[in-house]
Amino acid sequence: MTQPSPSTDIRRDLVALLPRLRRFALTLAGTAGEADDLVREAAGRAIQKSHHWKGEGRLESWLFSMIRSTFVDEAKKRRRTEGNVADASTAGSSRPSKKDALACLPDGLASVFLLADVEGFAHAEAAAILGIQPDLFAVRLCTARLSLAAAAAETSERRA
Repeated sequence: MTQPSPSTDIRRDLVALLPRLRRFALTLAGTAGEADDLVREAAGRAIQKSHHWKGEGRLESWLFSMIRSTFVDEAKKRRRTEGNVADASTAGSSRPSKKDALACLPDGLASVFLLADVEGFAHAEAAAILGIQPDLFAVRLCTARLSLAAAAAETSERRA
């Protein structure tokens, strides 16, 4: 059987995509350690499920979707084990205190901005990765861009 060939290609391509996948995971998880764990878990799932990859569409879309679903699955597990008290801290609301522009965006907007304006995904494809409707994606992208513009204007005013 020629089953190992697609798996090998996915592994090679997966390694090349790791920086992009980690950047996306950071927008979801909020901290480098959690993002690394998320990428590691999703990469393992991708390798295990490589036989599901049919070569249709873009591999990175499949991998970005896998990271998002892994994040959602892990959040559900944490909520079940830690209870409702821990929900606020596990929902990604505690962002690292960096001057990173994406880190200052409200929850959920960094991923939208990254997929559209950094990674270059079409709105429909990025919405599918995030599991939301394209019109909701467009609204969130507009909100993210406005938030970044406001932050840039505020920074400019402080420098002047």
